Amino acid sequence: TGQLITVASSNNLNKIKMVKPTALVLALLATGAGAFAPASSVQRYPSKMQSSLEVVEDETADADPYDAYDTSFKQKKVATRDIKKGSGYTVGESEGQLLKIKYSAKLMDSKYTADLKAFNVEGMVFKTGEQRCLPGLEEGIKGMQLGGVRKIRVPPNKGYGDQWYRGIVPPSSHLEFEAELIDIAQNPVEEFKLKLEDFGYDRAAGATLCLAYLAVSPFIGNGGFANN
Repeated sequence: TGQLITVASSNNLNKIKMVKPTALVLALLATGAGAFAPASSVQRYPSKMQSSLEVVEDETADADPYDAYDTSFKQKKVATRDIKKGSGYTVGESEGQLLKIKYSAKLMDSKYTADLKAFNVEGMVFKTGEQRCLPGLEEGIKGMQLGGVRKIRVPPNKGYGDQWYRGIVPPSSHLEFEAELIDIAQNPVEEFKLKLEDFGYDRAAGATLCLAYLAVSPFIGNGGFANN
Protein backbone atom coordinates (compact mmCIF):
# COMPACT_ATOMS: atom_id res chain seq x y z
CA THR A 1 0.00 0.00 0.00
CA GLY A 2 2.83 2.37 0.85
CA GLN A 3 4.30 1.80 -2.54
CA LEU A 4 0.98 2.48 -4.25
CA ILE A 5 0.59 5.77 -2.36
CA THR A 6 4.11 6.77 -3.30
CA VAL A 7 3.47 5.98 -6.95
CA ALA A 8 0.20 7.89 -6.95
CA SER A 9 1.80 10.90 -5.30
CA SER A 10 4.58 11.00 -7.86
CA ASN A 11 2.03 10.77 -10.69
CA ASN A 12 0.05 13.73 -9.24
CA LEU A 13 3.21 15.82 -8.96
CA ASN A 14 4.04 15.10 -12.59
CA LYS A 15 0.52 16.21 -13.60
CA ILE A 16 0.85 19.40 -11.55
CA LYS A 17 4.21 20.13 -13.15
CA MET A 18 2.69 19.64 -16.61
CA VAL A 19 -0.33 21.83 -15.80
CA LYS A 20 1.66 24.83 -14.49
CA PRO A 21 3.50 25.65 -17.76
CA THR A 22 0.27 25.26 -19.74
CA ALA A 23 -1.65 27.57 -17.39
CA LEU A 24 1.16 30.13 -17.49
CA VAL A 25 1.13 30.24 -21.30
CA LEU A 26 -2.65 30.70 -21.34
CA ALA A 27 -2.45 33.50 -18.76
CA LEU A 28 0.21 35.31 -20.77
CA LEU A 29 -1.82 35.05 -23.96
CA ALA A 30 -4.92 36.37 -22.19
CA THR A 31 -3.15 39.38 -20.68
CA GLY A 32 -1.22 40.18 -23.88
CA ALA A 33 -4.24 40.04 -26.18
CA GLY A 34 -4.96 43.74 -25.63
CA ALA A 35 -1.48 44.65 -26.82
CA PHE A 36 -2.07 42.93 -30.18
CA ALA A 37 -5.64 44.19 -30.60
CA PRO A 38 -6.52 46.14 -33.84
CA ALA A 39 -5.82 49.88 -33.75
CA SER A 40 -9.52 50.70 -34.18
CA SER A 41 -10.40 49.00 -30.90
CA VAL A 42 -7.87 51.03 -28.89
CA GLN A 43 -9.38 54.25 -27.44
CA ARG A 44 -7.23 57.30 -28.06
CA TYR A 45 -7.26 60.62 -26.20
CA PRO A 46 -6.08 64.02 -27.50
CA SER A 47 -2.67 64.97 -26.25
CA LYS A 48 -1.77 68.29 -24.64
CA MET A 49 0.22 69.18 -27.77
CA GLN A 50 -2.86 68.78 -29.99
CA SER A 51 -4.92 71.01 -27.69
CA SER A 52 -2.30 73.76 -27.76
CA LEU A 53 -2.11 73.59 -31.56
CA GLU A 54 -5.86 74.11 -31.83
CA VAL A 55 -5.62 77.24 -29.66
CA VAL A 56 -2.89 78.67 -31.91
CA GLU A 57 -5.05 78.12 -34.99
CA ASP A 58 -7.96 79.98 -33.35
CA GLU A 59 -5.70 82.93 -32.51
CA THR A 60 -4.51 83.09 -36.13
CA ALA A 61 -8.09 83.08 -37.37
CA ASP A 62 -8.84 86.13 -35.17
CA ALA A 63 -5.83 88.14 -36.40
CA ASP A 64 -6.28 91.86 -37.09
CA PRO A 65 -7.33 92.24 -40.78
CA TYR A 66 -5.11 95.33 -41.06
CA ASP A 67 -2.00 93.44 -39.93
CA ALA A 68 -2.98 90.37 -41.96
CA TYR A 69 -3.46 92.39 -45.17
CA ASP A 70 -1.81 90.56 -48.08
CA THR A 71 -0.54 92.55 -51.08
CA SER A 72 -1.40 89.80 -53.56
CA PHE A 73 -4.30 88.95 -55.87
CA LYS A 74 -5.88 86.99 -53.00
CA GLN A 75 -6.66 90.16 -51.02
CA LYS A 76 -10.19 91.33 -51.84
CA LYS A 77 -11.31 93.20 -48.71
CA VAL A 78 -10.60 96.68 -47.40
CA ALA A 79 -8.74 96.83 -44.06
CA THR A 80 -8.75 99.81 -41.68
CA ARG A 81 -7.07 101.02 -38.50
CA ASP A 82 -8.09 104.09 -36.50
CA ILE A 83 -5.22 106.45 -35.67
CA LYS A 84 -7.43 108.97 -33.88
CA LYS A 85 -11.03 108.58 -32.74
CA GLY A 86 -13.43 111.38 -33.61
CA SER A 87 -16.74 112.45 -32.05
CA GLY A 88 -20.17 113.67 -33.06
CA TYR A 89 -21.64 112.93 -36.49
CA THR A 90 -20.79 109.54 -38.01
CA VAL A 91 -20.30 108.54 -41.64
CA GLY A 92 -23.00 106.06 -42.63
CA GLU A 93 -25.72 107.27 -40.26
CA SER A 94 -27.83 108.13 -43.30
CA GLU A 95 -27.65 107.86 -47.08
CA GLY A 96 -26.38 110.63 -49.31
CA GLN A 97 -24.28 112.45 -46.70
CA LEU A 98 -22.22 115.41 -47.89
CA LEU A 99 -18.70 114.98 -46.52
CA LYS A 100 -15.40 116.79 -46.54
CA ILE A 101 -12.27 114.69 -46.07
CA LYS A 102 -8.54 115.25 -46.21
CA TYR A 103 -6.31 112.39 -47.32
CA SER A 104 -2.95 111.20 -48.61
CA ALA A 105 -2.05 107.93 -50.30
CA LYS A 106 0.90 105.68 -51.02
CA LEU A 107 1.55 102.47 -52.91
CA MET A 108 2.08 99.29 -50.95
CA ASP A 109 4.82 96.82 -51.89
CA SER A 110 5.47 98.29 -55.34
CA LYS A 111 8.56 98.58 -57.50
CA TYR A 112 7.34 102.04 -58.49
CA THR A 113 7.49 105.17 -56.37
CA ALA A 114 5.78 104.63 -53.03
CA ASP A 115 4.66 108.25 -52.49
CA LEU A 116 1.78 109.65 -54.52
CA LYS A 117 2.26 113.41 -54.28
CA ALA A 118 -0.74 114.01 -56.52
CA PHE A 119 -2.90 112.22 -53.94
CA ASN A 120 -2.16 114.64 -51.11
CA VAL A 121 -5.63 116.19 -51.06
CA GLU A 122 -6.26 118.94 -48.49
CA GLY A 123 -10.02 118.92 -48.91
CA MET A 124 -12.42 116.83 -50.98
CA VAL A 125 -16.19 117.35 -50.82
CA PHE A 126 -18.49 114.61 -52.09
CA LYS A 127 -21.82 112.97 -51.37
CA THR A 128 -21.83 109.31 -50.39
CA GLY A 129 -23.37 106.89 -52.85
CA GLU A 130 -22.70 109.07 -55.92
CA GLN A 131 -19.52 107.18 -56.95
CA ARG A 132 -17.43 110.33 -56.93
CA CYS A 133 -15.01 108.74 -54.48
CA LEU A 134 -12.86 105.64 -54.91
CA PRO A 135 -15.02 102.67 -53.80
CA GLY A 136 -12.46 101.30 -51.35
CA LEU A 137 -11.83 104.71 -49.81
CA GLU A 138 -15.54 105.42 -49.37
CA GLU A 139 -16.03 101.99 -47.81
CA GLY A 140 -13.09 102.55 -45.51
CA ILE A 141 -14.35 105.82 -44.01
CA LYS A 142 -17.68 104.34 -42.92
CA GLY A 143 -18.05 104.61 -39.17
CA MET A 144 -15.64 107.53 -38.85
CA GLN A 145 -16.64 110.53 -36.74
CA LEU A 146 -15.73 114.21 -37.02
CA GLY A 147 -12.05 114.79 -36.42
CA GLY A 148 -11.20 111.11 -36.74
CA VAL A 149 -8.10 109.89 -38.59
CA ARG A 150 -7.94 106.43 -40.13
CA LYS A 151 -5.58 104.36 -42.26
CA ILE A 152 -7.31 102.46 -45.05
CA ARG A 153 -5.75 99.69 -47.15
CA VAL A 154 -7.48 99.21 -50.50
CA PRO A 155 -7.00 96.19 -52.82
CA PRO A 156 -7.04 96.62 -56.63
CA ASN A 157 -10.60 95.29 -57.03
CA LYS A 158 -11.83 98.25 -54.93
CA GLY A 159 -9.23 100.67 -56.21
CA TYR A 160 -8.05 101.36 -59.76
CA GLY A 161 -8.15 97.77 -61.03
CA ASP A 162 -5.70 96.26 -63.51
CA GLN A 163 -5.13 99.42 -65.59
CA TRP A 164 -2.82 102.41 -65.18
CA TYR A 165 -4.53 105.43 -63.59
CA ARG A 166 -3.43 108.79 -65.03
CA GLY A 167 0.08 107.44 -65.45
CA ILE A 168 0.52 107.56 -61.65
CA VAL A 169 -0.97 104.37 -60.21
CA PRO A 170 0.33 101.14 -61.79
CA PRO A 171 -2.02 98.24 -62.64
CA SER A 172 -3.15 95.98 -59.78
CA SER A 173 -1.83 98.36 -57.13
CA HIS A 174 -2.61 98.08 -53.42
CA LEU A 175 -3.07 101.53 -51.89
CA GLU A 176 -2.83 102.79 -48.32
CA PHE A 177 -4.76 105.98 -47.51
CA GLU A 178 -4.63 108.12 -44.43
CA ALA A 179 -7.94 109.98 -44.23
CA GLU A 180 -9.25 112.64 -41.86
CA LEU A 181 -12.96 113.47 -41.62
CA ILE A 182 -13.23 117.26 -41.57
CA ASP A 183 -16.97 117.92 -41.87
CA ILE A 184 -20.39 116.31 -42.38
CA ALA A 185 -23.41 118.36 -43.49
CA GLN A 186 -26.62 117.42 -41.66
CA ASN A 187 -29.16 119.74 -43.30
CA PRO A 188 -29.61 121.82 -46.49
CA VAL A 189 -28.13 124.95 -44.91
CA GLU A 190 -24.98 123.09 -43.85
CA GLU A 191 -24.78 121.50 -47.31
CA PHE A 192 -24.93 124.91 -48.99
CA LYS A 193 -22.24 126.25 -46.65
CA LEU A 194 -19.98 123.25 -47.27
CA LYS A 195 -20.41 123.50 -51.05
CA LEU A 196 -19.70 127.22 -50.88
CA GLU A 197 -16.51 126.62 -48.92
CA ASP A 198 -15.46 123.98 -51.43
CA PHE A 199 -16.17 126.27 -54.36
CA GLY A 200 -14.38 129.17 -52.67
CA TYR A 201 -15.78 132.44 -51.33
CA ASP A 202 -13.76 134.57 -53.76
CA ARG A 203 -14.89 132.54 -56.74
CA ALA A 204 -18.46 132.66 -55.48
CA ALA A 205 -18.28 136.45 -55.13
CA GLY A 206 -16.85 136.78 -58.64
CA ALA A 207 -19.55 134.52 -60.09
CA THR A 208 -22.24 136.57 -58.32
CA LEU A 209 -20.92 139.81 -59.79
CA CYS A 210 -20.83 138.26 -63.26
CA LEU A 211 -24.43 137.10 -62.97
CA ALA A 212 -25.50 140.51 -61.68
CA TYR A 213 -23.81 142.23 -64.60
CA LEU A 214 -25.46 139.89 -67.11
CA ALA A 215 -28.81 140.60 -65.50
CA VAL A 216 -28.53 144.40 -65.81
CA SER A 217 -26.48 144.61 -69.02
CA PRO A 218 -29.55 144.83 -71.33
CA PHE A 219 -30.72 147.93 -69.47
CA ILE A 220 -27.29 149.51 -69.54
CA GLY A 221 -27.00 148.94 -73.27
CA ASN A 222 -30.26 150.81 -73.87
CA GLY A 223 -29.12 153.93 -72.13
CA GLY A 224 -29.79 153.05 -68.56
CA PHE A 225 -32.88 152.58 -66.43
CA ALA A 226 -34.11 156.14 -66.85
CA ASN A 227 -34.81 155.78 -70.57
CA ASN A 228 -37.09 152.76 -70.04
